Amino acid sequence: MNLEPLGRQDAKLNRLLQQTAHWQRLDRSLKQLLPPHLHSHFQVACVTDGRLVVIAGGSMAAARLRMLLPPLVPQLQIIDSEIQSVRVTIRPTMAEAPRDKRLHLSSAAADACAAAADRLAHHPELAAALRALGRHGG
Repeated sequence: MNLEPLGRQDAKLNRLLQQTAHWQRLDRSLKQLLPPHLHSHFQVACVTDGRLVVIAGGSMAAARLRMLLPPLVPQLQIIDSEIQSVRVTIRPTMAEAPRDKRLHLSSAAADACAAAADRLAHHPELAAALRALGRHGG
């Protein structure tokens, strides 16, 4: 969706679009300065009080970025003279909700597991696994 026509009508939206484009340019520029294997593990968030905020996808990427970014500040200042330092934060991970296990085999599937287990008597471990699976039948 192209928001530029709306941005021309609304000064606040236009300013927001310009900031977003600036941060995207910073992100691309920073990725050109860093090794390619790190590109998918971070993104530029914003510049606040002279500090470029970079969000890392995990602790290992954050540690690597904290080591590599400070020497790059002079090069980043060419892109944005406001940048005086860099801050790397880690993107919080959302805990997955526990799954409610309500899956059951149909009676026909449970019977098929039991029959297969009987035919596999020469493979006792596999037969035992099939019998256990068949017990989950409805």
